[in-house]
Amino acid sequence: MSELSFSPRALLASHAWTSVFFTTYSLSLSFLEAIPLAAVSRSYRDFTVVTDIAGYRSSLADVGAVGIGRDYNLVPVQCATGVFHPKIGLFADQDGEVRATVGSGNLSFGGWGYNNEVLEVLRPGRDSACFSGLADLIEAIQREARPEGFLDCLRSPDLHNYVSLARRSSLVPGSGTGRLLHTMAGSLTLQIAGLVEELGGAEELTVVSPFFSAHHGIAALSEAIGCDNIRVAVPPRAPSGFDFAAASASGLNIRPVSCDEFNDSRSLHSKVFDIGCRRGRLIVSGSANATVQALGRANVEAVVARIHDRAPMFGWISANALRCQTTGEEAPQEEERASLAIDYDGGVIRGRVMGGGVTAGTWTVSIAWGARREAGPDVVIDEDGYFAFKPPSSFDPMRVASSVQLILLRDAVELRGWLILRGFIDAMNRRGPIARSLGRMIAGIETLNDLTAIMEYVSREPQAFIDAAQRTGGGRSDREQTAGLKVIRPFAAGDAFEISHDGARGSGIVSNGDELIDALVRMLATAAAQENDDSGDDEEEDDLSPQEGSDKRKHGGGKEPKSGGQTQRVKPQIMETAFNRLFEELVRVPPSPARAPGLFLVFDMIAKIAPRSSLGEELTPRLLAKWLQTAAGSRPVDVDSMGLDECVAATVSRLVIGDPGKAQAMHEFLQAWTGGEVPEEFAVLCEPQAGKLNEEALAPGTTQSQWTQTWSSILETKTPWNKMNDLRKALATKDGPYVTPAGATIDEEVTISRYSTRQGRDDRIVWMATKYDKRPGCPKCGHGFPGVKASKFRRHRIATCENYRCGRVVIDVSL
Repeated sequence: MSELSFSPRALLASHAWTSVFFTTYSLSLSFLEAIPLAAVSRSYRDFTVVTDIAGYRSSLADVGAVGIGRDYNLVPVQCATGVFHPKIGLFADQDGEVRATVGSGNLSFGGWGYNNEVLEVLRPGRDSACFSGLADLIEAIQREARPEGFLDCLRSPDLHNYVSLARRSSLVPGSGTGRLLHTMAGSLTLQIAGLVEELGGAEELTVVSPFFSAHHGIAALSEAIGCDNIRVAVPPRAPSGFDFAAASASGLNIRPVSCDEFNDSRSLHSKVFDIGCRRGRLIVSGSANATVQALGRANVEAVVARIHDRAPMFGWISANALRCQTTGEEAPQEEERASLAIDYDGGVIRGRVMGGGVTAGTWTVSIAWGARREAGPDVVIDEDGYFAFKPPSSFDPMRVASSVQLILLRDAVELRGWLILRGFIDAMNRRGPIARSLGRMIAGIETLNDLTAIMEYVSREPQAFIDAAQRTGGGRSDREQTAGLKVIRPFAAGDAFEISHDGARGSGIVSNGDELIDALVRMLATAAAQENDDSGDDEEEDDLSPQEGSDKRKHGGGKEPKSGGQTQRVKPQIMETAFNRLFEELVRVPPSPARAPGLFLVFDMIAKIAPRSSLGEELTPRLLAKWLQTAAGSRPVDVDSMGLDECVAATVSRLVIGDPGKAQAMHEFLQAWTGGEVPEEFAVLCEPQAGKLNEEALAPGTTQSQWTQTWSSILETKTPWNKMNDLRKALATKDGPYVTPAGATIDEEVTISRYSTRQGRDDRIVWMATKYDKRPGCPKCGHGFPGVKASKFRRHRIATCENYRCGRVVIDVSL
């Protein structure tokens, strides 16, 4: 690939970049999500964009944006003296590979292809000196991007990682001639003049620029480098044309030229200063136009100055000064209209008005996403433009499947801003791509790849999910928590209302990502069954083009099924491994009510995730049976147990729906669960109800009559425990009528008969009321039953102790 036609998209696709940083003046979020973000979607942990407030405001009309504040961080800044105009990129992967770009193109379709742009690609070693300048620039942005700072913003961005990356890259040995110049260090005119002086002075100056502040910018640069042999490129199309007549009238001798690189049909947006010197040629390219604001210190600009051979690079030829067709695009200028910078953190929406006139006072709030709007409480903006409020309890930004805008209204004035989920951005930075998969699942827009990644993550970190279940009470809505991230330490501690105007956050604690798993636990407990099943079952999002994927998500996240009705499901091995690891962690907690939160989580995952395995019809009943076994002995007794009781009732019914022959075994479990005969209150209150979350997830479409019939069939069966318990009741009364138990030997029948008539010793029958652990035996003398007799005892609940000193008949009435 020719370096002259190098694509920044190709650079993004060349490595699995984990850290991505951009700065831009103008901004298209639909472009950002369709091209740069999509190129690194499988690998990145941190994706941060710092943009001028003008670009941020224009992005508010971008209805194609769906991931802002969730998939990437967007930081609007307002330069105190001009505009924030650099176009830099910095990328690093987990193996230590680093690249950077400095160019003229913004993060927009025009900046990455529709316009004629220039781009410098920096590599450690050859461009180590450039990385030193880049580190200085990012460090300056970090220092000045703060409330009331030179780069005024809502909250200072955390760019320390990028400063470190650039600084380390600057230490790689190399002999490159490039230097990165930026206006945070001083006037570009003076910095360029210093390099020209090192090269023996300038002999000619050729300027390529889409914008000019009349001829004053070029005149200032010409004077600084001591060169009056000046040329200006005239392209076929450009936002504006240079006024050669006015320059001549002012005493400047400036000639029109052209060359092949800047002579195509695209609108010129490249910025190049080609300076021929006595000891070499200095090529300066980047974001700086030939204006006073860009070449001075008013704007924030970044360019690369590189020394080349003395021979001309571009082949300039004379041109017609009048041939340029102008597009009328405006030069970069300060944004005078107001917009909102907004964070969601600690359960509170907090923001600031940036730009505009007087905004202090009371405003009406609307929260908008997709085609929906929800009214919020009125808010008061203080004299410094700050405000904070708690969103309506019905609104949970993590459960919204698209970007969210806050709209403030007063009279005919409307202020808008994107909502940045601060805690989620922090969690994503720490947990990486899995955080985005978790977030998409919470929002109901997960893909097959997301679900697979989550289950693989469960296999690696099952304790993280069991711990989340403990923190959230299993995520049940009948506990203290409700669905969403607004309750119980949502994304960082501290009071979000206690935010100082320097951007500090309450306690300063940064999310470790646990809250994201907590939110998933709550979502699984409260989301309706099958509401997002399509996204996990159909074609992978990676099979779609970036634009198709964006359109699908924009309209709700669903995708058309593959031809022939074929769908994709998670591999059963992945599902089984994940659930096995969860059970392993769950049983580390002794059988007791302390297991309940973990039981809730695993139940919800079985009900709502296991069916999405390719062998879901086989896997789900198997996991439910294992869940029942794990739940045994863990029924809460000192608190309301209804939540777990309902899960148990729905589970045993679902297993009998799949296999009616299990009715007796399920009745036995219910008796053990409740500690005897199933109480009438339990039977009435826990009868499965068609359409409820548990029932609909376990057996979608099952009618109420089917649930009722199944429930009745379970409770009407006669279990071995029933029979032995009835025998114990009958034998409690002398000569009471009783039914001889099945499996009793003749000798055991005689013993029972004599006991009923109170003949002989009254301790010839021993009632085993406590369940044996492993091998059954006589609870009176402790003698264990041999193999055959133990099998009989397990099957019929009756056996005779073979200890010749005992010889009692043991009848099992345990649960």
